[in-house]
Amino acid sequence: MNNNYNIHDYLKYLELRTIFQMLLDELDDFDAVWRRSIFEEDGSQKFPGTVDYSDLLAWSKGNSISVDQSTISMGRSLMTLLADRLRNCLIKSDEGRLAMRHWDRRAGATLTDLEKEFSTEVIMSRKYAFKVNPKWFRIESILQELFIRNNIDLYWNDDTLIDNSVKREFARAFSDTTNVESRERMFISSFLKDNLDNGGHIRLSHENKNWDVYIRDRYGAPPGVFGVQEGNLEEGLTLGPKYLQADLHLAYGETISRKISWKNGKERGLNQYKARIKICDFATKHDGKIPLDAYYRIFFMHGAEHMADYYLTRSVGDRTAAEFQLHEVEGSDPKSWLVEVDPGLIRWRELHRDRRRERGDDEDEGKGSE
Repeated sequence: MNNNYNIHDYLKYLELRTIFQMLLDELDDFDAVWRRSIFEEDGSQKFPGTVDYSDLLAWSKGNSISVDQSTISMGRSLMTLLADRLRNCLIKSDEGRLAMRHWDRRAGATLTDLEKEFSTEVIMSRKYAFKVNPKWFRIESILQELFIRNNIDLYWNDDTLIDNSVKREFARAFSDTTNVESRERMFISSFLKDNLDNGGHIRLSHENKNWDVYIRDRYGAPPGVFGVQEGNLEEGLTLGPKYLQADLHLAYGETISRKISWKNGKERGLNQYKARIKICDFATKHDGKIPLDAYYRIFFMHGAEHMADYYLTRSVGDRTAAEFQLHEVEGSDPKSWLVEVDPGLIRWRELHRDRRRERGDDEDEGKGSE
């Protein structure tokens, strides 16, 4: 009995390690695709309206999956808060109400802003002996993951970035692990607390990640509007369709949240992930389509049959999700259908396969029979 229990624990450990590596690879893929898409080959920044988002959209389709909302809500909420703050400052700048050099903590989030967003303070009350709220260990973990991947910058006050020496010190600490389980590793939260009165805050990074270009392309003027500069966020403009209609920042925030959740086994997306890989591999060999019964069979074989129907229709309410089209097979009796797989999802699989090959990883989750 004891041996069986140990085997069960070991298999669970291997599954969690697989989840962790899967999510780590996906985040590394995002960083690589983002840099290739948002920056020129020489490292210079691209301008709004000139970015090809196709591979980033493909990445989002591969990583926008359905899991327990408690697993992904923190990353979504944090990225929404930071994107909204950056967007509001860009709007004011375009309207001439705020020069970029005068941006302050309103361009990002202070510790107070974060506590309000997540409806909890870092330190619990005297009743709990002033301990760190356990919820904040996850928040801090997400912040560290965002920082080490150059998505956020830390400011001492309203307009002063932290010194490079401090940044390197934080980067070294986070390179060991971004999984925070003790008060001693609450580096970013402590920094924000210590500098709260001075205006210390975090912002989405401009120079390192060029998030402002994405915000302009997502919410601003598309190319080709007469008399309007691409990415202009001035309110009251009649713009028509947006240049970019998918919330990449939300898909990214969700994926970081899922990575942070892997250790305690809350991540539940592995079976869906494997099913998507098999579906893409089948469709790649059959003109982008897969028989409907084979589609359901793949989800069943991977223990995710309860998600098959939902996954087919999720794109109705989520622009970052993969879109599928059903086609009746002409003359079939009994009637049968083919599922046309979103080309973006197939592209995600291609990119993922290429990146694994570049990393020298011979193991291929999609390898095997159809």
